[in-house]
Amino acid sequence: MAEKILVVEDDSNIEQLVTFKLKNAGFQVHIAHNGVEALKFLEKNMVDLIVTDIMMPIMGGKELVIELKKNPQTKAIPVIMLTSRTLEKEVVEGFSLGAEDYIKKPFSPQELIVRIKTVLARRKS
Repeated sequence: MAEKILVVEDDSNIEQLVTFKLKNAGFQVHIAHNGVEALKFLEKNMVDLIVTDIMMPIMGGKELVIELKKNPQTKAIPVIMLTSRTLEKEVVEGFSLGAEDYIKKPFSPQELIVRIKTVLARRKS
């Protein structure tokens, strides 16, 4: 069965690119456009991994990760931050909040796929 990935992204161009690449790599992809939509989706559905932007309307990626890590049902879901926030302190903050990986935009779609597979493999072992 295909692993399920929730992509949380408000930029439709990036969402479409990431979705296309993930589906071609064999993943089942679900979309949310902000942290609130993601949390609502996760109330009824489980995923194997979340890829999230940081800067989004309503609820951004940092707040989303904080909420995920508070909840016993979602705290173990690995999160990869995919963002244009590239300062060292922002990267450190992302990892401090509990992100498994941090990918800076612009990004290589192939690198994203490899990093996702690596995080998922680590989770299984």
